[in-house]
Amino acid sequence: MKNVILIGGGKSVLEGVKLGLWNKIKGKEIWSINYAFMTMPYLPSREVFVDRCFYKNNVDALQALSEQKVPLYARHQDTYAAIDEIKKFQTTRETTGYKGKETFKTDGTPHLFVGQLGLSGTFALALAIAEEYTTIYLLGYDFGVVDFNDKHTHYYQKDIKVVSTGAGNPQIYINQDNSVKDSVRDFEIFSNEQNIKIYNVSTQSRIPYFEKIDYSTFFHFIEIGDKYV
Repeated sequence: MKNVILIGGGKSVLEGVKLGLWNKIKGKEIWSINYAFMTMPYLPSREVFVDRCFYKNNVDALQALSEQKVPLYARHQDTYAAIDEIKKFQTTRETTGYKGKETFKTDGTPHLFVGQLGLSGTFALALAIAEEYTTIYLLGYDFGVVDFNDKHTHYYQKDIKVVSTGAGNPQIYINQDNSVKDSVRDFEIFSNEQNIKIYNVSTQSRIPYFEKIDYSTFFHFIEIGDKYV
């Protein structure tokens, strides 16, 4: 079995932190998406991002990660095209370009699906599937908040300096009547993969396509590991 934990920025991660998240997942395969690594008490297994803006605003921190042997994975951008320490991938926003587990087995240049919004979380999930992880745990994959008036969209936005279009802007993900934006449907394509189990560790996530579990269940699953799967 090949398991991975993807840590996005959704507010629901706060619940896990209160329950001892970092101690409970220490030593596991953990991918930090965007700013998550800045909140972790140890290094992630890899750092994943897609935005040129994120790179420019955090270049020193990313360089420090690289120097500590943390692999950097990103969407191809001209800004850092010549930096060998960043493993870069072409991307597509069209579902017709999605190849799933066959991404790296097809002829030509592989493209990872990032969806309509070009989200780092979508990119990370597409990468995990392309690398054929069999169990994928999604943390902070909330796709917005429950209430449109709640500006606390990302779990770390009150603790660290965040430069992000989505942080503090629920309108990116949900409508004023609290309904979710149609772009959430981009995640549906991942649910069709065979022999891959994707768990969304957030019972209030606005993404309806994966099995939702609470943190207690998540901790139980990772404790017993492959015996459960």
